[in-house]
Amino acid sequence: MERRPGPEAAGDDHYEAEIRRTTHGVAHVRAAGWGSLGFGQGFACARDHLPTIADQVVKVRGERSRFHGPGPDGAHLAGDFGYRALDLVGRAAHLRDAQPAWIRELVDGYAAGYNAWLAEARGAGSLPAWCAEARWIRPLSALDLYTYLGDVALLGSGRNLVGLIGRAEAPGPDGPVPPSPAGGLGTAPAASNGWAFGGEVTDGGHGLVVANPHFPWYGEARFWECHLTIPGVLDVYGVSLLGVPGVQIGFNRHVAWTHTFSRGHRFTVYALDLVDGEPTRYRYGDTVRAMEPTTYSVEVAAGEPAGGAGDPGGLVTVERTLWSSHHGPILNLPVLGWGLDTAYSYRDANLSNTGVLELFLRTDRAGSVDEVKRVYAEVDAMAWVNTLAADTTGQAWYIDGSATPNLSAAAQERFTTRVHDDLVAALLLQNRIALLDGSDPGDEWVEEPGAREPGLVPFARLPQLDRRDYVVNANDSHWLSHPDARLEGYSVLHGFERTPRSMRTRHALRAAAELVANGPVTAGAALAMVFSNVSLSAAMLRDDVVRRCREAGAVEVDGRTADLGVVAEVLARWDGRCDLDSTGVALWREMMASLPEGAWLDAGPLWARSFDPADPVATPAGLAPAPEGADDPVVAAAARAVFALEAAGVAIGAPLRAVQWAARGTERVPVHGGGEGEGVLNVLAPVGSLPSASLDPVPGTPPPVDGRAPRTGLAEGGYQVSYGTSFVMAVEMRPAGPRGLGVLAYGQAGDSLSPHHHDGTGAFAAKSTRALLFTDAEIDADPDLVRRVVTAPRPAPAGRPEG
Repeated sequence: MERRPGPEAAGDDHYEAEIRRTTHGVAHVRAAGWGSLGFGQGFACARDHLPTIADQVVKVRGERSRFHGPGPDGAHLAGDFGYRALDLVGRAAHLRDAQPAWIRELVDGYAAGYNAWLAEARGAGSLPAWCAEARWIRPLSALDLYTYLGDVALLGSGRNLVGLIGRAEAPGPDGPVPPSPAGGLGTAPAASNGWAFGGEVTDGGHGLVVANPHFPWYGEARFWECHLTIPGVLDVYGVSLLGVPGVQIGFNRHVAWTHTFSRGHRFTVYALDLVDGEPTRYRYGDTVRAMEPTTYSVEVAAGEPAGGAGDPGGLVTVERTLWSSHHGPILNLPVLGWGLDTAYSYRDANLSNTGVLELFLRTDRAGSVDEVKRVYAEVDAMAWVNTLAADTTGQAWYIDGSATPNLSAAAQERFTTRVHDDLVAALLLQNRIALLDGSDPGDEWVEEPGAREPGLVPFARLPQLDRRDYVVNANDSHWLSHPDARLEGYSVLHGFERTPRSMRTRHALRAAAELVANGPVTAGAALAMVFSNVSLSAAMLRDDVVRRCREAGAVEVDGRTADLGVVAEVLARWDGRCDLDSTGVALWREMMASLPEGAWLDAGPLWARSFDPADPVATPAGLAPAPEGADDPVVAAAARAVFALEAAGVAIGAPLRAVQWAARGTERVPVHGGGEGEGVLNVLAPVGSLPSASLDPVPGTPPPVDGRAPRTGLAEGGYQVSYGTSFVMAVEMRPAGPRGLGVLAYGQAGDSLSPHHHDGTGAFAAKSTRALLFTDAEIDADPDLVRRVVTAPRPAPAGRPEG
């Protein structure tokens, strides 16, 4: 007889949850109360990803050096000092105390569930072999989880700066310390696509949401698929980030939502004008201010960690003095460093954000788009993403609700001028960093009534849009969430307005319009749109490029000869898609990447017709004519593409299935999808934004081709993907109940020996989505259903376990 969890009363002495696993290992967790629900979710997620969560807790506690040594180029040590300076451990108790009681119960239960699976796995010897004996695999306290949740809130800001903070030692008698390594600036946003369709364009007047987040395939920033139920209280399906309770993208019976990484700024960097000969004092208006020093201590494993499993053979204590201005911590930026004339400090909009988890969890329970709006207005704690939502009534809504610094109009104007006239500011902006003048009081964040905390833009002035046809975002700013309803007049720190959009944004808007024109919009049609793998750049340029290459014939570029007649024939035969059997994809990809990235956005070496803010979806357009009396940049790009593919050992007409793959354990799975240069919706690539901060082992990668790694990731044999499409979902919010389709492209489990590390990727490669099972009848009918009830005593309140 099936056993179901009993009622959970206050003061109950045990946790109890039912976990039903269905196809691809999706975990449907049901419990009678919040504590037991957290227990079940923590248990199930830890079963799939315990080492990743454990490592992240070590990271945010500033303890990696203790177990793994100082790291390559001192990276672990710098990160440990950076996290000590941000003091996420010290902030954890305040974060916990700011939560409602039901959320505290959920988090307590999640930690207990994690610990219960750890004990079971250790007893059964079922931890992954690479970390089975590692001492850093330890029980967690609820405060450890709050520490990690504080880091999740900083995913678009401080989390990416800890190494720069940890290396920011003041110049000494021998001059400045070296700048941080060039790879230490990981602040570019993740890519994603999202659509919310309203009742005017569906067959039943209901809403429909399409989620296509692009995230790393390895490390901590992965999604885990789950369905969480407390009868009569909560019934929500979707995905959560590893180690985060609740659902962050998904749907309940009434409303669905997705997120895309915001183009705006979650922090600002301040340039400080230093006093001559005094590198820790800076000018501020008509005064001079002194930086504040703090000395931190970190334990470091002496020599190599024993056994390679993170077991310190001996520890030494390393001290480092770091500094802060009144804005915040000093940074040691790559290239720029901390010099004798200028230092750089930063201020974070999310360092004190205590409401992120509450916002997600109250959204999980919302009964309509209007209720989601109320939650956003009341909690006002979205950290770093746009939101697109639709409900059973057919209302569709977009908002960039992310925490954004509030600048005066004059400061915004100075910022806009600076990024055009100041090379340093322009280069930092390419890395998603807004540079302000830290010695000018006029560049301070402005306090305004209604903001969550002083210095942020109040909720009432955040860009948002209601529609009953559709809203779209593909990581460009709020300005063009619908082609007929421009959002203008908002802070430049939300992102620029009336500027060129990426090819992916243009494609996402065109695709939405085509779905509506061919309507009604359905979940199946929406997923077919995502998986069509149409290249927008090819649709707009390929025929003209073919003619140009035919006319060029054999050309000499960079001292080598390329036959562009052959290139023309390959491109002419290409179907203009990035499907497995498409030939010529790699050639087009490398040709586009041989042009400057800025050329993709406006008239220049690639486009003939300039961007027109009155026609932003259609422009820029047309292939730029060959320059007279000078080398043709398009011809040169085509030739360089040939040379790059030759270096990789890739035939220019090879089908994509032969040259693009995902490594799943020892298996090489050919996968479809493309990159930003192709202008496809279904992004999949060896390179991407949001670099992993995880120590999880990753498959070996082939040797890269010189000069191609930053743009396409081309390596020997082609492209081993590690970033892109993750959870794909299309859900119709019908009044009778939601109907969803989807797939988790990289699979549910992190352990390469698990079948659920492979099966999702196989389904994705076949473009085979499955029903997202929401009702008991649907779950009970699943052919792969496995049930389990998990229980454990509720632990007495305690501090962090030692280990």
